[in-house]
Amino acid sequence: MPDSAELSTEPAKAAVQVLISDSNDLNASDKWQRASVHGCEIYCYGQPLQKKCRGEAAPGLIGQLYRDLGGQCVQALTGHYALIIDDRRSGTCHLFSDRFVTHRLYYQSVSSGLIVADSLQALRGAATEPLALSRQAVVNYLYHHMIPSPRTVYEGVYCLEPAQRVSWCQGTLSSETWWQPAFDQQASQSEQQLADELFVLMQDVVADYCIKDKTGCFLSGGLDSSSLAGLVSQSIPSPDVFSIGFPVARYDEIDYARTAVEHFGLNGHEHCMTPEDVVAALPQVVGSMDQPFGNSSVIPTYFCAQLARSQGVNRLIAGDGGDELFAGNQRYATQLQLDRWRQRLRPLIGTLDLTLLRSPLPDTPALLGKAKSFVRQLKMTVPENVQYYNFLNLLDRKAIFSASVVKGVDLFEPDRQCQQLYDALPDASPLDRLLYLDWKHTLADNDLVKVSSMCRLAGVDVVYPMLDDRLVDFSLRVPAGIKLTRGNLRHLYKRAMDGFLPNKIIHKTKHGFGLPFGLWTKDQPKLQKLAYEAIDSLQRYDLFEKTFIDEAIHRHKSGHASYYGELVWVLMVLALWLDRNY
Repeated sequence: MPDSAELSTEPAKAAVQVLISDSNDLNASDKWQRASVHGCEIYCYGQPLQKKCRGEAAPGLIGQLYRDLGGQCVQALTGHYALIIDDRRSGTCHLFSDRFVTHRLYYQSVSSGLIVADSLQALRGAATEPLALSRQAVVNYLYHHMIPSPRTVYEGVYCLEPAQRVSWCQGTLSSETWWQPAFDQQASQSEQQLADELFVLMQDVVADYCIKDKTGCFLSGGLDSSSLAGLVSQSIPSPDVFSIGFPVARYDEIDYARTAVEHFGLNGHEHCMTPEDVVAALPQVVGSMDQPFGNSSVIPTYFCAQLARSQGVNRLIAGDGGDELFAGNQRYATQLQLDRWRQRLRPLIGTLDLTLLRSPLPDTPALLGKAKSFVRQLKMTVPENVQYYNFLNLLDRKAIFSASVVKGVDLFEPDRQCQQLYDALPDASPLDRLLYLDWKHTLADNDLVKVSSMCRLAGVDVVYPMLDDRLVDFSLRVPAGIKLTRGNLRHLYKRAMDGFLPNKIIHKTKHGFGLPFGLWTKDQPKLQKLAYEAIDSLQRYDLFEKTFIDEAIHRHKSGHASYYGELVWVLMVLALWLDRNY
């Protein structure tokens, strides 16, 4: 940490360029704050708060904290923010992300100094030389359907990871993680006491996010959006809520959203998605993204945010994070059940391997094929199990990518990233380790990017009460066995909301916010033409084998439309993004 002598020295010749996406003019931004304190330039985005009193932490105060605590000043902060401290006297620049990277920062170390930006488009515009496409990022994208930080689509350009401090000093970069969760498996309270505490805490947290005018809510009809909308109605009478429906029954949850609207007296607004919506919005949505992003729910998210804007709402409350804090995804239950089988059958796995997998037995009949698949999964680690049906695990990776890509990348980097995240908390329970894995890949790298980007495109702000540090810290105190019980996802959360949410919503099957793209592309000529022509254009970039491109289209036409539709979407988005940027 710098001492007073370091802060009083002459300014160093550190060239730090800070850019923002709107106009590259910090003074023209209403979201960034800036202050000069003790020879430092402090740039702050979002709403950092003082941890002790939850008062506002303005840039000037942050500068004082930095003077006293150095790089550890972030430990005195809470809230959702991005922070840049350019210490011009010591020639050091520090970049900080919050626990979930609710606002992204990108950086590139160049010969003339450091470039920092809150969008890749702004950084690319300031680059003195063309930014090269990262082929490793393309491999990672096809695996995850997004590009996990710290990599970006550009070589030599990086993104802050959750709870990370990156420091630059005269051309040298270093980093550290300033916070890591500590899960507690021994509850000091009864289950009912924890449920009661959770509900009261939810009330307090949500109320803090209702202080601005023209605030509305995303409303899918699921647990999180419904409970948040209900709690918002305690502070804002009949708040505006926004829902998306689909003309395909298994994708449509609008009936649950209407149940919440009626139950809490909300002012509901709806839009029913059509294939024509996708065709019309896709170029604009893809063009707005900093890098290829293959989560198809980005389209309904945009239409929902756009609907809010059309009703005069300028700030949306999103429910992202609840499933990852309180165990609401079916894969958690599936993997825990598989892990229990793994523990029971551990002495027999070698025998089963020899009998089923190393023998010439066929995969038919179906029962035998399922038995072989079961044994394969028993031999895997938990992260490998989670990705068992990943496209890159079902095909020969060397047959997917071009020879030049295979030669220059690590085809299994994504697998190792998942395993490293799972292994980062060796003392945590298997469930909590899975949650932590999702905090990075599902929240920070995926859902928050999707929602924040689409709200920005629609012209509305977005906040994430479920990721408030108070709720996150509470979730760490909840033992895994109470978060999820056999046959009951989000056990404690549902108990907390019992009597507040309608039973129809509490007991609904986990659905998700998907787009029926795979089905639509089989039946809608315009959408199919757009997708197939885009995918075919990928051959210009020498990234994939032509046989793989042809096979992807063939499997979508003749195979499982929904399953292979996801692959078609991921490839189409990549092609459209490349066509626009290269």
